[in-house]
Amino acid sequence: MKYAIVRLGGKQHKVTEGETLRIERQGKLNFDILMYSDGSEIILGTPLLKDIKVKVSLVSEELGKKVRVARFKSKSRYTKTKGHRQPISIIKIDEISKAGETSKKAMEKSAKEEKPVVKAEVKKTAAAKKPATKKTTKPAAKSSKGKEKA
Repeated sequence: MKYAIVRLGGKQHKVTEGETLRIERQGKLNFDILMYSDGSEIILGTPLLKDIKVKVSLVSEELGKKVRVARFKSKSRYTKTKGHRQPISIIKIDEISKAGETSKKAMEKSAKEEKPVVKAEVKKTAAAKKPATKKTTKPAAKSSKGKEKA
């Protein structure tokens, strides 16, 4: 079973392929891979691993559970209550792979390689071109508005 330990948003998560995670919302998902295991060997980073790739996809973005925030002063009847909902992202781990390793999806694609379809060439007959005719326009008639003949 492949798994990796990644640092994301200041926290460390153990992730496996196909797993979904609820993390704090971030602009860009930048993973720092700290450890990788494929079941037979374990690779530790010093401090990070550069040749391990973790592909993720964003499932949704939503708000977390509401947290009640209260302020209170004793003996003065002063209370204030607020609520806060942390924005979270739900991500799915698609693939964990080494740099030289080919993924299952890539192997399936190469196995199902399709032959390119060759289309027959269609010859278009050239239409006889007609000689261009010149369009002549009549000069505009001079108007005599505002001018009186004497």
